[in-house]
Amino acid sequence: MKRLQLFEFHDLEWFPHSWRNMLIDVLEFFERVFNPYAPVVDKLKPVLESLNCHNIVDLCSGSSGPILQLQRLLTERDYPVCVTITDKFPNLDAFRQIRAESKGTIMAMETPVDATSPPEGLKGFRTFFTSFHHFDEPAARQILADAAKKGAGIGVFEFNRRSLLMHFVMLLSPIFILFTTPWIRPFLWSRLFWTYVIPVIPLVTTWDGFASNLRNYSPPELRRLAGSISQDNFVWDVGEMRPTLICSVTYLLGYPKTTA
Repeated sequence: MKRLQLFEFHDLEWFPHSWRNMLIDVLEFFERVFNPYAPVVDKLKPVLESLNCHNIVDLCSGSSGPILQLQRLLTERDYPVCVTITDKFPNLDAFRQIRAESKGTIMAMETPVDATSPPEGLKGFRTFFTSFHHFDEPAARQILADAAKKGAGIGVFEFNRRSLLMHFVMLLSPIFILFTTPWIRPFLWSRLFWTYVIPVIPLVTTWDGFASNLRNYSPPELRRLAGSISQDNFVWDVGEMRPTLICSVTYLLGYPKTTA
């Protein structure tokens, strides 16, 4: 199935900020309930250890995504990390909530951050969860090239996939949203209105989900992107993990070579 660079509503500048946050809250709720990124720690921890890196800079964080769960899993495996979450459209309420929930071990940039060229002051291993597909090939290549040029490790993780099964799952997403909305936090009367009275959130989430699937990079496409980066001292690792029968996680890891 060919990759298509379709638009997603919550990428658009004019899309209402409150609707964008509600859409991202749905995604975060899904990730917290089903935790598709749990296997990522098996790939990420050895890389962080090899770099002796205890700082993660999460880019395109949305409402914070799976980063708190990932941090807890690393801590359980005796590798605690501090995290800074960032986004082009920061969800300030969600950022402040996750900062409190983590007891200060997750910090938040409350000003917009361009993921293609993060500020020099943001030091750490860069991660992208369910977000790298938003970038077309030139921008995706720029993200990888910037990490390699600055010697910053980078991890890209996606559970979206260009498959008929994932498209079928997206067809069911309105049902998932209708049943789970009362449990999504923060509780908002406006969320109920835009879900049950005028179903903006279920409809737009479904479209954005289909678009995300079709925009997702396959492992061969990620290898091609990484192979176009001319940095001899950088290692690239691309592959797939299958945490459930329904979804698989595509990953790309890039990091500087280390000497024993």
